[in-house]
Amino acid sequence: MKKTVIIISILAVLGFVAFAYLGGFKDYPIEVKQGESIQLYGLTYRGTPQDKGLKTTFQKIEAALAEEAEATLHTIYYVEPAGKLDTMKVFVGLDQANDRIEADWEEKVFPENQFLVADLRYNKWVMPRPETIKEDMQAFAEENHLTLTGIFIDRLLHEDHVQVWAPIAKKK
Repeated sequence: MKKTVIIISILAVLGFVAFAYLGGFKDYPIEVKQGESIQLYGLTYRGTPQDKGLKTTFQKIEAALAEEAEATLHTIYYVEPAGKLDTMKVFVGLDQANDRIEADWEEKVFPENQFLVADLRYNKWVMPRPETIKEDMQAFAEENHLTLTGIFIDRLLHEDHVQVWAPIAKKK
């Protein structure tokens, strides 16, 4: 019994240290950015996460990404799945048009010129949950008397660097 407690304690400390080492305790900045509208080109996938259609959608976009050095991969999860069998709806696209764009690709334009941006630099093992990020961005918006449109655009800059862009609704 005593050995079990010692082993569990050691594992807990190691887990805590690993989480801290990978950046799990650091905070991420959220700021308002001014700019032009965002224009994306890509495909929307509807289905379950385990369906090969999701993989195919990402493969098509990543093939176009490989040919466009300046492009950045973006995702917009309209409906996030809670489990493997839940239906999801995700747009996967690029911010640059190129020759790989096919007739069935969609264009998404976000005409807002103000965006709330969360800049996440975390190891993939300790990346905050999407819902946590959205809640933090909503709280920031409320504190600063801003209204978000409800869309959250993930810019996948690197394996350990993601920016979440949320358009700020224009005041009427």
